[in-house]
Amino acid sequence: MLISPMLAAPPPPAAAASPRCRGFLPAAAATGSRRHRGGCRLLRRSAPPRVGSVTSTVRTRHEEGRLDRDELRRLCQEPNPEAAVNLLDEMLVRGGAGALADLAPEEQAAVLQACGEARSLASLRRAHRLLSKSLPGIATPILHMIATLYCKLGARGDARRALEGASRPQGKDHEQEQKHGDEAKRREAYEKVRELHEEIRAAGYVPDTRYVLHDIDEDAKARALMYHSERLAIAFGLVSTPPGTPLRVIKNLRICGDCHNAVKLIAKVTGREIVVRDNKRFHHFKDGACSCGDYW
Repeated sequence: MLISPMLAAPPPPAAAASPRCRGFLPAAAATGSRRHRGGCRLLRRSAPPRVGSVTSTVRTRHEEGRLDRDELRRLCQEPNPEAAVNLLDEMLVRGGAGALADLAPEEQAAVLQACGEARSLASLRRAHRLLSKSLPGIATPILHMIATLYCKLGARGDARRALEGASRPQGKDHEQEQKHGDEAKRREAYEKVRELHEEIRAAGYVPDTRYVLHDIDEDAKARALMYHSERLAIAFGLVSTPPGTPLRVIKNLRICGDCHNAVKLIAKVTGREIVVRDNKRFHHFKDGACSCGDYW
C-alpha cells in the first residue's frame, strides 16, 4: 500500500505557532534566557477590584444609619429618653465626630422633646452635650427649644449658658474684629449726631434747655440734649441703612419736647420717614411735621 508523504507527516509542534496572535507575547526559553525564540504565552492581567464588597460595605453603613434612626424614633415615641440618649452616644462612638449630622432637625427635636416630657434634666443635658459635640452648629430653632426645656425644668442657668454659647464669637481674633467694628460704628454714630446738630441749627433749630434739669450752664445743657438716646438711635440708623429707608425707634420713656422738635427737622433735612414709639403713642415724622400735631 502506498501512503502519501503529506498524510504521514506528523503535525507541527506547538512551539511553531505564530508569534503574531493577538493577546499573546513570545515566550522565553525554558533555560531562563531572556531572548524570545518563538512560541506564545498568554498575557496575565490583574483581576478587577471586587466592587461588590465595597458596595455591600457602603450599603451596610446606610442600613445601619437607617435602623438607628428608626430605633431612635421608636424610643422617642415611648418616650424613653435615657435609652434614646444612649443610642445617640453609641452612634457617635461608631461614626465619629460627625455621626449625628445626618439626623434631621425633626429627629433632634424629638429626642429633646422626649427628655422634656419625661422631665429628665440629666438626659436633656446629655443630649445637648452630644449634639454640640457632633454638629458643627446647632440650628437656632433647636437651640431655642433646648433653652425653653431648660427653663421648664427649672435650669435657667443652663438655658442662659446655652444661648450665650451660641451668640459668643468663635475665637479671639473674631471677637477682637467684632469689638473694633462695633467701636467704629459707635464713633460714626456720634459723629453723625454732631453733623445733624449743625444741619438742624442751620434749618432753624434752637435748643430748648428747659428739658434739662441739671444745674449746668446753657452750653452744657445743649450738648446734653444733643446726645439724647432717640437722637443717637436715629443717627445709628442713618449710618447703617441706605438712603430713603424709613427708621423706626422704640423708646421706653416719653420723648421730650426738644427731641420732638429736633426729630421733625432731622426728618426734613435727611428726607427720611422716622417713626418713634414712646410710652404714650406713635410719632410719625415726615417732611418737618409729626402725626401727633405737636400734642401728645
